[in-house]
Amino acid sequence: MDLKTNTFQEIYALSKGWPVWARHLFLGLLVSLELWWIDQKVTKTVDQAIEEVEPHLPPSGVLPPVYSETGTDFFDEMRLSAPWKAQKGTSDSPQV
Repeated sequence: MDLKTNTFQEIYALSKGWPVWARHLFLGLLVSLELWWIDQKVTKTVDQAIEEVEPHLPPSGVLPPVYSETGTDFFDEMRLSAPWKAQKGTSDSPQV
């Protein structure tokens, strides 16, 4: 396991006078912190890029689903259907 960033390599270099076992523990801690730090930085960068690009994208063109209810009292049925299925009309059988 090697440290990938210069910052964490410099921090590890400060432990040169420590016993070997303490340096190994410190290295393990730094590796796990570095992986977490890189993950957080990548997530933040990607989220910012999405926020910058998203307003410039055209709308997806996907219509929202159609909500419908059938039946009475206890045997009510609620359904979300694709808009092209809902245009064909209601039926008693489930729309597949």
